[in-house]
Amino acid sequence: MVNTAVILAAGRGSRLGRVTEKRSKAMLPILGVPMIQRVIDEIVSAGVTNLFIVSSPHDADLKEYFRHQRHITVLQQEKPLGSGDALKVCAGLVHSEFLISACDSIVRADQIRSLINTHKHKAATVSVGVMRVSRDVSLEARSVVDLDSDGRILLFIEKPKPEERPSNITALPLYVCNDAIFKQLEQLEPSIRGEYELPGLFSELCQDPRFVMVGSLINDRVDLTNQADLLELNRIYLRRQCPPVCIDVSARVSPTARIEGPVWIGPRCVIEEQSHVGPGVILEGDNIVSTGSNIKDALVLRGSLIRGDHSSEVLFNNF
Repeated sequence: MVNTAVILAAGRGSRLGRVTEKRSKAMLPILGVPMIQRVIDEIVSAGVTNLFIVSSPHDADLKEYFRHQRHITVLQQEKPLGSGDALKVCAGLVHSEFLISACDSIVRADQIRSLINTHKHKAATVSVGVMRVSRDVSLEARSVVDLDSDGRILLFIEKPKPEERPSNITALPLYVCNDAIFKQLEQLEPSIRGEYELPGLFSELCQDPRFVMVGSLINDRVDLTNQADLLELNRIYLRRQCPPVCIDVSARVSPTARIEGPVWIGPRCVIEEQSHVGPGVILEGDNIVSTGSNIKDALVLRGSLIRGDHSSEVLFNNF
């Protein structure tokens, strides 16, 4: 039975640009809820209830957010030395089989359960969530695996060049391991970037006959890499919202403003006269949509002032 998970959340998310200047990727909002909480919701729904989060020592927002959640322990990776180094922080705290997840990749609960069941039934040392992608998708920033007919991983290649790609199956940052992994981490050499990465460890283990590494096919996941992903993730959750118009009780909306669902308007927002908000708009909170402005299909991050016409954007203009 897997009842413990480690969520790796120490990265800043540099590919998101200025969006992560003042908060981590893990704490970016998905319909008003931090990205990492969306990941946790699926993990808990899969039956995993004891959670460790490895964060940056500088992420005060994350520590405060989880301060009163008793089933969650927040740990710190003192220096950004890679996912393998982050996992080492849990040595001695995590025992038996456990789940490892990135904070920026949402996999449905039923898919997580399938991965856990695969790990159990195949008596694996490490089980990896894997996904088939089309041949024209670039995988140079991801890991690629080659599987045999029984699902055993034969090759695990980190960030392959196109000519090195053995398949169109990519490894997701979702794993089930047993606590023997910590002993292997102690022997892991740093990458050329000077970091200790889990994909580097797995590429070694799959070549060692003492270890059984298997892949479990995942057919649905969404991740957060750039601002376009952030907007799309909010669109996904907005489409699921019922009712289609959700306005926080602390928001102030002018009687002459037009609100067209689906929209989500967060706390302390102000919608001024003759403005038009929606469809497809998420206002995180403490936003002002100024008089006569029009906004549709957009995510507006907290503390932003909106003037004029905007569409299909992530908007942030702190004042």
